[in-house]
Amino acid sequence: MDRRKALQNLSLSAAGLMLSLTGGTTPNFRDGGMQKEDIIRLLYNENPNGPSDIVVKAIKESIYRANRYCTFHEPDLNVLKDRIAAKEGLSRENVLVGHGSFQPLMWLAVQYGINGGEIIVPDPTFDVVGGIGKRIGATIRKVALTPSGYMDLESMQKRITNDTKLVTICNPNNPTGTFIEATELADFCLSISENCPVLIDEAYIHYLNDWRQYSMHNLIIQGQDVLISRTFSKIYGMAGLRIGYLLGPKHIIGTLEENYTLGFPGNMPNVISVAAAIAALDDDKFLMDSRHICSHLRTKLCEELRSLGLPYFDSVTNFLYFDVRDFQAFRSFMRSNNIILAGGWPALPNWARVTITTSEELSHFIALVKTKKWLK
Repeated sequence: MDRRKALQNLSLSAAGLMLSLTGGTTPNFRDGGMQKEDIIRLLYNENPNGPSDIVVKAIKESIYRANRYCTFHEPDLNVLKDRIAAKEGLSRENVLVGHGSFQPLMWLAVQYGINGGEIIVPDPTFDVVGGIGKRIGATIRKVALTPSGYMDLESMQKRITNDTKLVTICNPNNPTGTFIEATELADFCLSISENCPVLIDEAYIHYLNDWRQYSMHNLIIQGQDVLISRTFSKIYGMAGLRIGYLLGPKHIIGTLEENYTLGFPGNMPNVISVAAAIAALDDDKFLMDSRHICSHLRTKLCEELRSLGLPYFDSVTNFLYFDVRDFQAFRSFMRSNNIILAGGWPALPNWARVTITTSEELSHFIALVKTKKWLK
């Protein structure tokens, strides 16, 4: 399959992939009497408190530019690239911006998975690259997590061959919420990046205190073939605006720009999302407040699950992954109460992933879990 044919198949592949990433189905609000206005969204790991006031102000101020592409004025896509690069100690040429992090991840799947390219992925994880890669004919090597829900880096390294084109890591991992310490992950990247690039999905890294010390951006500065994907969809509370970015060596980012964006304004994020992202980058207080609220509510949910005897993985993110014993029954029970959530993936078919939502919604969810009615 050539790259053009692969790109033509991306839209269909992405639609199918979203079904698997959310547990096999998308919500139908007419099923089971669910009402849109009453739905409790524990499905997509959105920040219920966002976007911030600063971002809302930027959105309002950029509306009048909605008739223009995000070029030759501010907000400008290159301004956003420069702002991101400055915070990472990199240059504009190290930054690729896309519609969420999902789009750059799809481009990576094509770039490295074309013509049967071998990609190594942990399992379970938020596997856009492996999912899309499989649909275009890539060879996907899955490596199970440890029993405690952590990436098994030693086993992943053993699976690398001369045919391996890309190794992917999600840190913190989705859906387990666990993370790898910076020194351990850096050593892993250094040991293999000379042979093949390593992708680190850092979508949830902002939920860690002092999160920059856990990021692998310094390896890019050092010239390693390491790629980092991030998004504004999670802690920044901008999921509906669809904007994210990829960091990497200039030679890889340049190749991706040339092959997939073509430098055409119609393939760029919209001007409103660019303006919002520029504003969000400096809103450290909103990130700090969101971390604090999430940590408090996550602790509350963990305490309740312990008291109920429902095992869970230690999460540092805005979601929790736990054993409900019968996921299909659990999901049906929650849907009957206007709650949508994810889980049921093959590696742990009876585990559910729930977003840490507002205090009120979480209390309602906990009250339902306490009944254990799905097990009766």
